[in-house]
Amino acid sequence: MSLFRTLNRTTSTPALAFLYPALHKIAINRSPQLPAPTSEQIDTFFVQALVQASSCEKHARHMSTYRDILPNTLSCLKARRKGLLKNNERRELKSTKAWKKDGPMGKVKQFAKKELQALVDYYGIQLEPEPEEDEVDSGPLVYNVGNDHQPWPVREEIHAEYIAALQELLKNEQTPHEHIYSCYKRLPAPGVVYLPIKTIRRLLHHLSIVERASQESMQRFLSILDDMKNAHIHIVRSEWTTAIYFAGRCVGKVSAEELQSALYMWRDMEKRAGVRGGLVTLNVLFDVAVRAGKYTLAEMFLKELLARKLKVHRHFRVSLLYYYGVLRNGDAVRSTYQDLVTSGDVVDTVVMNAVIAALIRAGEPAAAEHVFERMKRLHAQKAAEYQRLLPRDWRKRRSLGLHLTHESMRLAETANKKQHTELQDVAPIAPDSRTYGLIIRHHSSTAGNIDRMNELLEEMRHNEVPIDGTIFIVVMYGFSSYGGVRYSSWTRDKLEPLWSAYLNSVETGVQRTWFSSMSVIVALKAFRKCTDAERTLRAWEEVRRVWEPTSTEKEDVVRALRELVPDHAFFKPSKGW
Repeated sequence: MSLFRTLNRTTSTPALAFLYPALHKIAINRSPQLPAPTSEQIDTFFVQALVQASSCEKHARHMSTYRDILPNTLSCLKARRKGLLKNNERRELKSTKAWKKDGPMGKVKQFAKKELQALVDYYGIQLEPEPEEDEVDSGPLVYNVGNDHQPWPVREEIHAEYIAALQELLKNEQTPHEHIYSCYKRLPAPGVVYLPIKTIRRLLHHLSIVERASQESMQRFLSILDDMKNAHIHIVRSEWTTAIYFAGRCVGKVSAEELQSALYMWRDMEKRAGVRGGLVTLNVLFDVAVRAGKYTLAEMFLKELLARKLKVHRHFRVSLLYYYGVLRNGDAVRSTYQDLVTSGDVVDTVVMNAVIAALIRAGEPAAAEHVFERMKRLHAQKAAEYQRLLPRDWRKRRSLGLHLTHESMRLAETANKKQHTELQDVAPIAPDSRTYGLIIRHHSSTAGNIDRMNELLEEMRHNEVPIDGTIFIVVMYGFSSYGGVRYSSWTRDKLEPLWSAYLNSVETGVQRTWFSSMSVIVALKAFRKCTDAERTLRAWEEVRRVWEPTSTEKEDVVRALRELVPDHAFFKPSKGW
């Protein structure tokens, strides 16, 4: 199905009303001597117009509720089987390892449903190949020609050694991506033609698993996809979805440019490759649209989800929590959370964090604090053997999250209440670094309540919750915002012990906190606001003893220092700056 037809199915969306006059104008004003626009040109115009139209102030707040858009059931829907892959091939593509349970379940203390329904939170997108129940549209294929790839014979013997080395590296899920990619690039271009199809799938899956998207991770992944297009090797839906995710989220702040890149990738997926997007695909597009501030476009993806009759799981509901938080709609946040609980999705620390973040964004910090306190009480009520914390390693957190999502969906379909209760009981629900960070951020950057902030920091130390670099930044931001004012509680006496404790934790390696040019600059601004120029410069020297900045990072910090302490003797030519 073409992108134009896919978008045209949602003509009730207000954003699309802007597009038809523009298309009509092109049609009637085109000179007879000029050639008709190609399908590619029309699609390009449509994508650009769609992004622009979704910015219209008149429609930016025209939102329908989640209940109006999505069905309230997780019943199994039979998918059409037009696919290019056989059932056994689909199973081979499911590369996620099952999360192993830690010992026998035994009898556990059950949570009352009303207790869980009193809570609220927000989840980030976890990118993972969704269960291949898929509908694959048999559209016009350009380079997605089939899954019967046979590896070419190698040109030189050394190339066979490179392939063997690559396959060995892929056996370890923690092998750095740069090592994997460097080994792959030793093969003659396009390197994928020399690899068995299973190795290609493992290679792309390995490169898709990142803690956070970056331009480097995007470039590695998309370059291999380009090789596959050139070699006419089939690209499966989960790989297209990863490409869309990287295109839209490779930078910190999502702009209309990243959104347009994601839409172009989606167009290639559905129109040129004939692969129909699934729930995770639309989840990614929805999330990118929301983060870019294109709310009308985000609503279009919600309607497309309904039109394709895709069943919803908790990852998508967590994205909805973020969405309604951005819209400052606290009632919709609570309603979405209630839907999550009643549908049988498991509630854990990550879900609760999402609720807290959404309520704070919605301007309801008191409600967020209430959820935070209930998290602590629910954790304390659990039997001792199930009082687990969310894993600190991001890979383990990811694996656990996927396990809880897929298991809760399976149990909801089988209506096995006993196993579902056991699954809920083993899910960690204690506050973690992110939970504390959300509350601390509010009190340090918005409320300016240093006493509550210090209370939360002390609670983290008592509970042995690591104080990571993001918390350090928001604490220092509080001092730079509220310090240096008469009668302010944000004083030098309170800044110094926090600074010393942080430096000590970095130097001794007790906590895997990090420094960056941004965190250092925020700290220097805090010192300049609460102390004098001499102490600010000494703080910079103290940082340099435990941090080895790159030349670019050093330049950024020195540039900021020049603005903070202009005309100081420290910057005279004799100092070598």
